Amino acid sequence: MIRLNAQIIDEIVAVVADKIILRSDIEIAYEQASKETGIVNDSLKCKILEMKLIENLMVLKAQVDSLPVSEDRVDAELEERIRYYAQQYGGEKKLEEIYGKSIADIKASNRERIRNNQLKQSMESKIIKDVKVNPTDIKNFFGDLKVDSLPYYSAEVELAQIVIEPKVSKAAKIMAHEKINELRRRIVDGGEKFSTLALIYSDDKGSASKGGDLGYFGRGMMVPEFEGAAFKLKPDSVSRIIETKYGYHIIQAIQRKGEQVNARHILIMPKIYSTDMEIARNMMDSIIQMVKMDSLSFEKAAKKFSNDEATKANGGLIGAGGLGNTHVPVDELSKELNINIQSMEVGQISEPELLTLPGPDQKRAWRIFYLKSETPPHRANLIDDYQKLQVMAFEKKQFEARQKWIARYRKQFYIQINGPYANCPGLQEWIPKK
Repeated sequence: MIRLNAQIIDEIVAVVADKIILRSDIEIAYEQASKETGIVNDSLKCKILEMKLIENLMVLKAQVDSLPVSEDRVDAELEERIRYYAQQYGGEKKLEEIYGKSIADIKASNRERIRNNQLKQSMESKIIKDVKVNPTDIKNFFGDLKVDSLPYYSAEVELAQIVIEPKVSKAAKIMAHEKINELRRRIVDGGEKFSTLALIYSDDKGSASKGGDLGYFGRGMMVPEFEGAAFKLKPDSVSRIIETKYGYHIIQAIQRKGEQVNARHILIMPKIYSTDMEIARNMMDSIIQMVKMDSLSFEKAAKKFSNDEATKANGGLIGAGGLGNTHVPVDELSKELNINIQSMEVGQISEPELLTLPGPDQKRAWRIFYLKSETPPHRANLIDDYQKLQVMAFEKKQFEARQKWIARYRKQFYIQINGPYANCPGLQEWIPKK
């Protein structure tokens, strides 16, 4: 076994042209990977070094090829990272204390790493951009698999859904607007405490219990209309009435620190009445009739009418994967979905059911299912598993293209691997022959 566990003194363990890889780079990545995978051995360190060699090789070749880098994207990612860590550690000032440097210096020290990551991604895209698979490739891939190594798949289904949410009536919107307007008047003109009225009246129950306090948030964390108003407010001032997809808000600024603002709000959501639910149910019944009469396919109906953004683009199919893979293992479905399909036949549409949508507002909607196909447990074959085999063949060709590229271009740059890492079995091809 290769011994790589000696006391760590930072040093250069590898060089690719003018780019160096430090022992500390390997150790930090190793510690994180060990926590995530549970793997604790020296071969993992060898694998991490190989990954870093490949990354540096791709960055160098991308620079030689003058692949473009979007400085706007670099800036946006830097801002996003600063916002994330500031939120984790309690604000930008706390982040500066932890790093021992200003926000500007933190950004400067991370800029090259982010630019290099963009270059690597661009190079990877260039390497595989022409990779395609045709039916012959898929058939040959399947033919090369040994019978005893064919994947075994559990029972699978193609299951689609349509979700119809009731629409808020004009009268409900007027009533909600009048209510939020009255609350704003009581605060601005009557001098009542914003936090007290938020506790009593706000429909955002998560923040209402804290007097409407949302804590600190940065740009991009709230819906645009809300965020735009919040960042314009001066401390203790109250916004005009803001309409978002959630309803009507008034906002009170508490404090601002750089690109973070702390605010409280009151949300009044227009009510959904039984008549609104009935209208939505009638619409769902009409959709079912159109599908059953073949005037509209379920797929087209889902794309046109469904309110579920996660599935409508795929024609309502639940769990649709890459390259058109639409089959979902039954044992990966939720208990609720499993119960629904037990009583269904292939080609059948279920009766509409009331659904409570995820989220704090507990909205209700109507949902129907369509069982498109059902496949029993089986060994992989070209008929039932063509889509999966297509994905596997495509990934194999991508891997081969990547390995061919690495083998070609690692010969064109100076590469040196130092110390015990030079004995890693998987890295021998990286070391130039003497």
